[in-house]
Amino acid sequence: FVQIGSSSEYGKTLGPVRESKFCKPQMIYGRSKLMASNFLLKKNKQEKFPITILRFFQVYGPFQNTNRLIPFVITSCLQNKSFSCSEGNQLRDFLYIDDAVEAIIKSLSTKGTVGKIINIGCGKPIKVKKIIKTINSKLKKGKPIFGKVKLRIDESKKIYPNLTVAKKRLRWKSRTSIKTGLNKTINFYKKKLKK
Repeated sequence: FVQIGSSSEYGKTLGPVRESKFCKPQMIYGRSKLMASNFLLKKNKQEKFPITILRFFQVYGPFQNTNRLIPFVITSCLQNKSFSCSEGNQLRDFLYIDDAVEAIIKSLSTKGTVGKIINIGCGKPIKVKKIIKTINSKLKKGKPIFGKVKLRIDESKKIYPNLTVAKKRLRWKSRTSIKTGLNKTINFYKKKLKK
């Protein structure tokens, strides 16, 4: 059983985050994900139920809901809208969907992952503001208004994963650069909005 966990399980912390880090999420999403992880770890320990927990960091790509950062910025720019965002100084780790899927598949076929929590991310933090400006510059449309959105109470300024366990146990690392991933995602939403 592969549990799709989340970096939100760690709560407000600074990166690079290791899987051994004590988790203290403040918001319901992170708490519910952590409760599921703890339940499965207990099942594994008591009943040998085969589980692997993959904690993803900011997955993005085609078909993602437009209420998430990257698709929201892309669609707002494509529609040439002004849109509110935070100052954008948060450092985040963005993982392209194809790399996330590859990690799931590898976890199902790799020995030594059962009963483990494994961080899955790109490992290269980037400022949110840089992501927004890159998309805006590529599309040459839209107007981000920085500083209009306040950070959530549980939002870390700098969170990204330590990927030692993923490299060692899964022999996995992300292969899609942020440039390539953004281009693929932009092309998807361009076609979608034309329909």
